[in-house]
Amino acid sequence: MRRILQMILFVAITFTFTILYYQISDAKEKLVLRWGATSVRSGLYAITADMARVVNKAYPNEIEIRVVETGGYTDNLNRIQKKTVHMGPSDITAGYANYLGLLDYRGKANPNLRIMWGGYITPIHIIVSEKSGITDIRQLNGVEFAMNPGTSTGRLVDFFFKSLNIYPSYKMISLAESVDAMKAGTVKGWYKSGFRDKAIVELESSMDIRILPVTQQMIDQFNNTYPGYGHSIKIPAGLFKSVKKPQMSLAFIVTDFIDKDVPEDVVFKIVKAVWENRQKIANSNSTLKEGDFEDMFGMAVKYSNVPFHAGAVKFYRDVLKLNIPRKLLPPEIKVR
Repeated sequence: MRRILQMILFVAITFTFTILYYQISDAKEKLVLRWGATSVRSGLYAITADMARVVNKAYPNEIEIRVVETGGYTDNLNRIQKKTVHMGPSDITAGYANYLGLLDYRGKANPNLRIMWGGYITPIHIIVSEKSGITDIRQLNGVEFAMNPGTSTGRLVDFFFKSLNIYPSYKMISLAESVDAMKAGTVKGWYKSGFRDKAIVELESSMDIRILPVTQQMIDQFNNTYPGYGHSIKIPAGLFKSVKKPQMSLAFIVTDFIDKDVPEDVVFKIVKAVWENRQKIANSNSTLKEGDFEDMFGMAVKYSNVPFHAGAVKFYRDVLKLNIPRKLLPPEIKVR
């Protein structure tokens, strides 16, 4: 009887060990990556979620992307550098400053920063309440203005204002708090990127706003002060209720950055999955569709000075047979 019990116990232990072994093996094989996004109240959060979804669907047993809500695009660069997220979107000029340690990244360079694709161009809307009476950006000097720390958009807007000698009275609050502050009238102005961004749509549903246009002269002055930072885009009439006719807006180029130490084969698969689904992803979001996201490689060649990740190089060069400019080849890849 004892011997039978010992045999049963042995079989049970062996069976349990086998199950645990394969569970552990499966866990090791499936790499979990954290992809920083932005606030869930921003329409841009959905972009990262859509990209993560296509990667997870393409490699369900190999890669698991977990989208992380963050303070915004500058926050993503900081988190990538600290390795609390593996990747995330940011303004391409902020990424270059971070890569080389320029401007507000002086002494904090991140030579391990890489890109996966060129991203998309998107407008930055300078918003004021209709009852503020403000009709020109130059009238924002000294005005209560919501500023969202940790966002590339905020960083760019601040540089833009400084180049024009405009100094609003900033209220440092989150994106969600900014919408509420505009509704409550505790601030008169704010900014938000994206084409038909849901935060602006939400704001317009409860109050009258005005989206202030920029001029070419302003963009030229911006570039004179911060070379390469000034981009603009024409937004169409009716984009929001307050936009009665086509007008020029400040713009920036958003791309997804990633840490160099993410394995090459994993980045290859991420880029491949997004490339193969780029039209579907773009069609689901007006910011990507209007911002030329489908031209993932061409946008990188045109705008980026931060090199590709080696895994991205492998896909673009070896699979698509594209010629990669020397400036976009990372130091770990020898120039052919």
